[in-house]
Amino acid sequence: MADSDMFVKTVITPEIHDLAHSVTTSPVLNFVLFGTTESGSRSYFQAVLKLYDRRFGVGLRDYRYTHVPHTAEREAAYQSFVRQGKMGPFLRGLDERDKEDHIVMPVCQTLDNTDPEYSAKFEAALWRECEDNFNRETEAYERLKDLQGRTIPRMYAHVRVMLQASDVPQDLLNSPETARYFEVKGVLLQFIPGYTLSHLPTSPLAPPEPEKWQAIIQAAVDAVHEIGRRGVLHRSAAPHNVVVNSRTQTPYIVDFANCDFKDRMIKLWKEIGRLDDDDDGEIEYWENVVTQNNEQAIGGLMAARLQRAKGVKLDIKYPDCDRILRDLKRSRGVEFDPDSDSVWKILHF
Repeated sequence: MADSDMFVKTVITPEIHDLAHSVTTSPVLNFVLFGTTESGSRSYFQAVLKLYDRRFGVGLRDYRYTHVPHTAEREAAYQSFVRQGKMGPFLRGLDERDKEDHIVMPVCQTLDNTDPEYSAKFEAALWRECEDNFNRETEAYERLKDLQGRTIPRMYAHVRVMLQASDVPQDLLNSPETARYFEVKGVLLQFIPGYTLSHLPTSPLAPPEPEKWQAIIQAAVDAVHEIGRRGVLHRSAAPHNVVVNSRTQTPYIVDFANCDFKDRMIKLWKEIGRLDDDDDGEIEYWENVVTQNNEQAIGGLMAARLQRAKGVKLDIKYPDCDRILRDLKRSRGVEFDPDSDSVWKILHF
């Protein structure tokens, strides 16, 4: 189709059954590309536009359980912080802190709110967190490329959006050193028409037959296990991060902004002394898989919820990660106690 025959329309869609990704920490929009075919008929392409924008997001702008709204005053403080050249040293300081302390807590939660520059640093820390979320999510989709369209949505494109000049002074947008701190990155993902797995008991788009509930949940459990088996450890596995296509009742795992990668985990463990050079990182990774217990985080929660809400008892078959770990240790000649679990597990109720 010719460029003149195309236009883009983006629509914010707050209803979960229309756009299930809207429960993520990043703002999500319904993206529609309209056009005209050679025969003259109208056509359109629909996708999900997920933006990593520090100004918005459920839970992103919290400081110790209190929501911190984005305001003009905070934005002005951030812009002044960037203009004074303080952003670079601040980010380098965070990198050094991470190398030394290996703190898992988001940076914005560790700031001193009595610091005169607290507002500016809070926005700066959120910018970095959004940047990290974008990088993790895009890398996860690249590593799981063969699962796209099967158990995770397809990723169509990476997106950059520059804030308007009415919101940011022109001098900050014109300078390459400062402009990057005012761009919003995003991803364009496959639109899955349906509902989140957490709404299976109540969604009008879900099948009424209990035997189909069993199949949907089982497929979601198998999908998150396969993702972990491939070296991507999802840190936010839960029913609300599973989108079910209402046409095929196929579940898709979403929201990889908070995930870890096996090779990087092993590299970090060796750097901080958790593993020696001759220790087996594969074993350590699978101990983390067992502890994270993502299969139960999805299947166990949904089985308990359906039993309470509908009186239906499901028989979900969980991959035996303990056995995988035991077999791995046996193959590497590592001793283990066969009468006890190898590691702690996160219990999901």
